Amino acid sequence: MKATIPTSFLLLLLMVAFAIGCSSTRRAAKDQAARLYGLWEVKAIHNSDEPGYRETPPGMFKMIFPNGQFMNFISTEEGAIITVDGTYRLEGNIYTEEIVHSFNKSQEGKNNPLQLNMSQQHFMYLRWFQPVDEFGVVRNRWVEEIWQRVRIEDLEVSNVDLRQELRTLLDNEEVIGKVVE
Repeated sequence: MKATIPTSFLLLLLMVAFAIGCSSTRRAAKDQAARLYGLWEVKAIHNSDEPGYRETPPGMFKMIFPNGQFMNFISTEEGAIITVDGTYRLEGNIYTEEIVHSFNKSQEGKNNPLQLNMSQQHFMYLRWFQPVDEFGVVRNRWVEEIWQRVRIEDLEVSNVDLRQELRTLLDNEEVIGKVVE
């Protein structure tokens, strides 16, 4: 006697497998978004129309909130200044900022898609296209930024650990050296 599997059972099996797959994809997306939350400080920037990365002065920050909002600000001797704010969304490796306020008025009301790559814990790489700079000058260039998460533990992380983590994002030892030192 030949045993057959009822079609309804196969259909049920496929539906369960599909639901599990969708659930794990949503969970992975939530996990990546949760890794974004917190305070970040930019450490190095490269503009495609200039040679190499350059270190940034301390005090330029990005705060990413779990409620879908973000804010960039700088700390100066006179106090803190918010440079841009708005909401964001994450779709795969594209982090899109929907800009509400910006010191670069040409950005207000626009979406700014940024390519995102994150290391295991401490670093985030963002790449975005800048058509016009904050002074109204047409640039049409790519901007690459390396951000470091601000945490109390960072004070205790050795340069060896930072170098290892940066190697997951970059392959240029000169740039890694500039960020670490």
